[in-house]
This record gives sequence, structure tokens and C-alpha cells, in this order.
Amino acid sequence: MFPMIPAISRGRKALVALCLALPWLIGAAAASPVVPVVIGVLYPDIPAPYREVFTQIIAGVRATPGIMVRRYPLEQDADPVALRRWVRTHGCRAVIALGRRGVAAAHDLDDPPVPVIAGAVLITDPPADPGLVGISLAPDPARLFARLRELAPAVRRVAVVYNPIHSAWLIGRAREAARAQGLQLTALGVGDLRAAVDQYRRIFEESDPGRLAVWLPQDPTTVDARLVLPLVLQAAWDRDVAVFSSNPAYVARGVLFALYPNNMAMGTSLGRMALRAARRRRPRAPRLRLLRDLSIAVNLRTADHLGLVFTGRQVQGFDLVFPVSR
Repeated sequence: MFPMIPAISRGRKALVALCLALPWLIGAAAASPVVPVVIGVLYPDIPAPYREVFTQIIAGVRATPGIMVRRYPLEQDADPVALRRWVRTHGCRAVIALGRRGVAAAHDLDDPPVPVIAGAVLITDPPADPGLVGISLAPDPARLFARLRELAPAVRRVAVVYNPIHSAWLIGRAREAARAQGLQLTALGVGDLRAAVDQYRRIFEESDPGRLAVWLPQDPTTVDARLVLPLVLQAAWDRDVAVFSSNPAYVARGVLFALYPNNMAMGTSLGRMALRAARRRRPRAPRLRLLRDLSIAVNLRTADHLGLVFTGRQVQGFDLVFPVSR
């Protein structure tokens, strides 16, 4: 007699069938092409070399997995009707608007309504449109202060002169970031350049060498390359005060360091935000965030004057170094 084969229950039969079919299902899923989401990118049609910034940002958007980019260069007087038709024709699920021209043009995209992500535009105060989603060009103070603590660990106080009309939101974020880093932030509000110069003089008169740093924000009222910058740099050099900013050109002139946009990485971040919006997912708060995709420029001569010593690994991590070796 043949041995008895135990009966297989219905549930076990289903499990066996699933196991047998699993390799086929996995293969079929792998063979199925993933349909990319079409994202439109609006950007100013400007000549080189200024166009290179937008080219790098768009390259970062293209590098975002799951996205197909359609580009729309904007003339000075862009036709809103033509733009809406272009969005419909290409089936754009979301639009990334670069620069002030791009953001302005995107305001007309109401037929069909598509999510708009703003980028490559400097916003240091809450925008008039509370629904604006995107990334400001203003570096996140948390990143600035973290770098300051890394490069000049003895610093305990940061002084900044700003115009409350332009930069109140940014300074509010900076206060939170300073507390998190164990820094005291002295924020001095002014309304014009003359008052700004007076405040800078007071800052340096009361400075504590090695423990004070001065932050030059992206504020046209308080930071002037011809008048304010030479005054600040000379006083900082004489009193051993570190100065940092968001403009790498200032580092070439003597500022200790600057954090500035990493355009391609910023483009990828914008691409992720656009993909999330296209899939109708709510943006994580805040809707408009400060820039975290940053490169760093450092002046080694200034660092040496301040008695700061960097490791070889730190120097290798600097994206720009001044003075430039000949």
C-alpha cells in the first residue's frame, strides 16, 4: 500500500499557490514601467552667465526620481494665456516657479489650477500670499549658527543689524536657532543705512574679542558693499571679531565664512516638494521654508588672524577657499 498523504487545507492551498506565483508577480511588477509625474519649470529667459544658476537648479529638479521636467523660459512680458495652454498641453501636475518673474507668472495659473512651488527667490519676511509653498534663498539661521559653532567654537554672542520691515520673520527664526545652539542673539532693528552704521559702531565698541560674531544678513537696508562692509571688516579685523554672511563675494574681501545656495541640491529639494504636491499630499510645516541646501566659502587668512585652526578634513569640506592660491 502507498503511504497516506495528509490532506492540505484550503488555507494552505492558497498559501502554496501564492508562493508559486510570487516570482511571476515580482517579475511583472519590475517589468511595468513607472510613469513619471510631469512637472513644469518656469524660469526667466536671461542671458549667460546669469542663466547658469537656473540651469543648475533645473538639473537638480531633473535628478529627482519619478519626475519628467518640462521647461518654460519666460520673457519679460510673458503671455498668461499661452502659459496656461502650455501647462494643459503638457499635462503638468505641478509647477516650479523660479525667480520673481517665475513666481509672478505662476499667479495666473488658475485654469487648470495646479500646485505651485516657488524657488530661487529671496523671501525674509512672511509673503503676502500665505498659501505660498517653496524655498526661500535666505539660508536657514540654524545652519549658519551650526557652522559658526563648528568654525569658531569660542563664540557665545551673535550681533545682527536688520530692518524689521524686511527681515522680522527671518530674525524670529534666528532667535529660535540661536537658543538651540546655546548662543545669545543681539538683534538690532533699524530703518535706514545711517542708523545701521551707528549700530555697527556700537557693536564693535562693546565687543568681546573671540566671543562675539557679527552676522551680515541679506538686508539691503543694513548691509551695503560700498559703505557698511569696509567699515565692518576693518573694525572686525582690529578687534578680532568673526563676521559671517550669505555672500561668498564678501568672503573674498575678508568675511570669515558664508553659506550660499547649492543650486543643484536646491533643485532636487524643489523637485521633491513638487512631486509631493502633485500627489496631493499636504506640505510639511512650514509651507515656505528657509534654504538648507548650502555650500560654504571660508577665508583662511581671516581664520588665521582670529587664531582659528581647522583640520584637514574640515578644509577639504569647504566648497570655496580664499585667498585663492595662484
